[in-house]
Amino acid sequence: MGFSASTRQLNDVTLVDVRGRFTLIEGEAVHDLLVDLFHEGRKRVVLNFRDVTYLDSSGIGQLVRAIYTARRSNAELRAVELSPQAAEILKLTNLHTVISDYATESAAIGSFTEQ
Repeated sequence: MGFSASTRQLNDVTLVDVRGRFTLIEGEAVHDLLVDLFHEGRKRVVLNFRDVTYLDSSGIGQLVRAIYTARRSNAELRAVELSPQAAEILKLTNLHTVISDYATESAAIGSFTEQ
């Protein structure tokens, strides 16, 4: 399966479905997409990793970069359905304190309204 990133809109939340490998190159493409979304005024974004087949350390680095870009844009970014390995990497590197990871899309979307 090749890499792709597509968006869906659910009320004021933009969902970005990421598919395939997520490494440096793909992470840069997703970051560029997020920058465009933030410039369009989208302030609540969920990255769905359900169909990501591989995530390496450079992909994690791009994820962190995306978080900081969201913060600079006064936007909120969530991750959903990270693989168990990716979730463990976030915990081991203490990055789970930087990005909120949710098991389901509905939990991630609901977290926006809780604040």
